[in-house]
Amino acid sequence: MKKVLIIGHGIPEPQSTGAGVYMAQLIDLFLQGNHELHFCSAAETPIDGLLIEKIIPYTQIQLNSDSFDAFIKALDPQIVIFDRFMTEEQYSWRVREACPDALRILDTEDLHFLREHRRTSNDFKPPTVLSDLAKRELAAIFRSDLSLILSKPEFDLLSSAYQVPESTLLHLPFLEKNIPQLTELTAHKDREDFCFVGTAKHKPNVAAIKHLAKLWPAISKRVPGVKMHIYGSYFTEELKQLHKPNAGFLVHGFVKDVQTTLQQHRVLLAPLEFGAGLKRKLFDAWLAGCAVVTTPVGIEGIGGANELAFIVADDLETDFVNLAVSNCAQKSQWDQNRKEGLALICEYFSWEQRASAVLKTIESYALKKEEFNAQNPVGQMLWHHSLQSSKYLSKWIEAKNR
Repeated sequence: MKKVLIIGHGIPEPQSTGAGVYMAQLIDLFLQGNHELHFCSAAETPIDGLLIEKIIPYTQIQLNSDSFDAFIKALDPQIVIFDRFMTEEQYSWRVREACPDALRILDTEDLHFLREHRRTSNDFKPPTVLSDLAKRELAAIFRSDLSLILSKPEFDLLSSAYQVPESTLLHLPFLEKNIPQLTELTAHKDREDFCFVGTAKHKPNVAAIKHLAKLWPAISKRVPGVKMHIYGSYFTEELKQLHKPNAGFLVHGFVKDVQTTLQQHRVLLAPLEFGAGLKRKLFDAWLAGCAVVTTPVGIEGIGGANELAFIVADDLETDFVNLAVSNCAQKSQWDQNRKEGLALICEYFSWEQRASAVLKTIESYALKKEEFNAQNPVGQMLWHHSLQSSKYLSKWIEAKNR
């Protein structure tokens, strides 16, 4: 049994975000291995949600304070996980000084710089000229003993385009414990309407909701009486203004039970124009028995799903509208969509098939940390030079606060 400390930028929200679901999965993974878990963050102590004290001891820490050094020395974890690269920047040098033997793991969530590059350039190819964001994120990956990579395309990109040693990368996608049979799910005749789900904290979701509002007149014209339901958290006033009941475009906002809500609907529409990683909404939809219509960006990282012409639209206008209509109205295509989606989850994302192997890999890294670090000379150089600026900036802020 090892002591594991997770350092969070904030409190995970598995009811609102894919990142929250992924963190809940990580916690389940270590609990399955009977490890002792602790969670800390500069955020206020959670009142409810995932990190109730009964599940994981929670400690509120301070940014730019040597009180964190005393806290982590006393805890003395063998494994430390940073929930995104910004958290690694803030705390990894403190962890390394206080607990030099601890395995430092970066949970990348998805590649932030890749998502931002796609948003600003409308280019699906990886950036050749690195932005400041890309340099920071790649530096955090190189510095970490091990980085958790959500999608296989991101894993391949890091190793091939940016020469990150594969020995420092671990492909860990969403893993599903309870994959239903189609016969267990609500039938076509007992469902209605289209839906979308996603947090407005995520720029690809905001763009997708706006695009759905633009496409809705063309879709609704061909399926009279059918509605479009938009669910998610942190909706802005701009998104709420898209609520048009008379046109059948309904902006509901947050729902506590996503699965129960999705089980009411026929098709999840996800016209994602940019993004990275895996899209949690697709998993939730198929597991709830919805069909899915999305884009090459939306389906990225999900096996051979990009070859399924009845799921992936070639363009965000005519083809997307045609697939939305046919998947809603044609029961045979709707059934095939759901069947293929669940088959992909069973083949590539089964907890039963992969969880134990992933946990053993992480445990073996903890035992052979120095051996793996020797294969990462860039990371060693970064530790010698680049992070000193973050360290001394933090110390300056700490002294100023006194």
